[in-house]
Amino acid sequence: MSKIKTIIFSTILIMALFFIFKNKDNFFSKKETKKEVSLPSTMYISELTTLREHIDGKPQRSLTIGTSVKILKVEKNWVYISTDKLEHKGWIEQKYLTKTRLEDQDIFQTIKVLTDIPVDKDGKEMKDTDQNNSGQRFIKKMVDTDFNIKELHQLGDVQFKSIHKQLYKNNPKEDIKAIYISLNGMYHVDDYIELAKKTNVNAFVLDIKNDHGRILFESPTARKALGDSYIRPRIKDIKLFIEKLKKNNIYLIGRISTFKDEAYAVSNKSDIILDKRYNRAYQSSDKIPWLSAYNRSAWYYNVELAKEAANLGFNEILFDYVRFPDRVQNLEKNSKLVYNNIYSETKSEVIQRFLKYAHDELSKKEVYTAASVFGQIGISKNDENIGQHWESVSNVVDFINPMAYPSHYARGTYGLKNPDNNPFILLNNYTKDVILRNNNLENPAIIETWIQGFSAPWIKNHRSYKKEELKEQIKALEVEGLNSYLVWNASSRYYWDGLK
Repeated sequence: MSKIKTIIFSTILIMALFFIFKNKDNFFSKKETKKEVSLPSTMYISELTTLREHIDGKPQRSLTIGTSVKILKVEKNWVYISTDKLEHKGWIEQKYLTKTRLEDQDIFQTIKVLTDIPVDKDGKEMKDTDQNNSGQRFIKKMVDTDFNIKELHQLGDVQFKSIHKQLYKNNPKEDIKAIYISLNGMYHVDDYIELAKKTNVNAFVLDIKNDHGRILFESPTARKALGDSYIRPRIKDIKLFIEKLKKNNIYLIGRISTFKDEAYAVSNKSDIILDKRYNRAYQSSDKIPWLSAYNRSAWYYNVELAKEAANLGFNEILFDYVRFPDRVQNLEKNSKLVYNNIYSETKSEVIQRFLKYAHDELSKKEVYTAASVFGQIGISKNDENIGQHWESVSNVVDFINPMAYPSHYARGTYGLKNPDNNPFILLNNYTKDVILRNNNLENPAIIETWIQGFSAPWIKNHRSYKKEELKEQIKALEVEGLNSYLVWNASSRYYWDGLK
């Protein structure tokens, strides 16, 4: 009997010890459990961020630097907060909170501004009294200003404090020489790989989503959002496709046509820019409809697509058409366009906030965020009414890609009668200016310029862009220290000798 008691006792003891060690965190960490993350009841936003409906949910309104918030609940690295307006509640990451209130003027009270300066025929700056001289022309120059940058540009509450950016060890990036390949061009990807081996080309810009809303790969996000508008993806076996490109050392940039999207506009009529003249989505001259950048559902859709591409192995996501449509001032003046601007944001504010939201999401996957901007944005004081302002975009992305096509500049730019005929002079002067602008910022985006790989027959006395024209543009960048570029040709047809 004593042996039986001993066995029973030993069994009970062993089970007790097993239970204790299995649950040792609960037994020995009770004090730590009580020490949950403790935050002050009121804190401030230290960097532009976006409220989420839940941790992995859709974005709601954005909070700018210096905003006072109340802490309601803490969950891991996320905090549930409310603002002074009690209806504005949501989740933000804890890293964007600080005990000290900061404002943009703590970083930039004033900055230099790129301005037109009148010069005479010899290039000497002219005084006010001399500016009626018939030989007058203008050059671009960075000058000091006594105005607060926000007041100067009437941009609204954009952020001039740079966000945290880094180069990822698991996603290294060197100087890129990239070409754009359309969805139709994917059928000939083997040919592009072989041609790339014979040139300096080491990166491809591939459409994740083109202007018509067609997707490169099978996408649960797109299938759910588009419904009957969903078209079969261009590539069936995307993993095999990407593996082939990676084996050939091709750096992958995924292009997303962001707010110009036919398929999404057809399926999500509440997210469009409504053109009251026709009671439909506003369409640009190519008959493709536009989404409203103010709509957070459109934000969510584009960024979720980007995250799918990141998971598949893309190194970088390039947001194209990340803007409002151009040449709509008269329609806006006559109240013909409805943007559904529920948070009363300026165009510059909402474009910056979308890009920051995209950067927040993609940086978790160690994938870079890039944005294409109008070439004119690099030499304009304002946002050209499309929501793109150089400094406010450069501050919140890893790479900024100005579309500096000589054919797109007006007569007289940099004193050139025909900019399209002078690719080196145009692009070299432009590059100097955007470098100066970037130098004003604490942590700007890296400039990687789109160059012209097409001819522009709509211009009188246009120049055919072939081998020499490519080389002139590349040289114009290189002499100013920019060794990366992206070549655009909508048909993906290139003069490869110009890229050697």
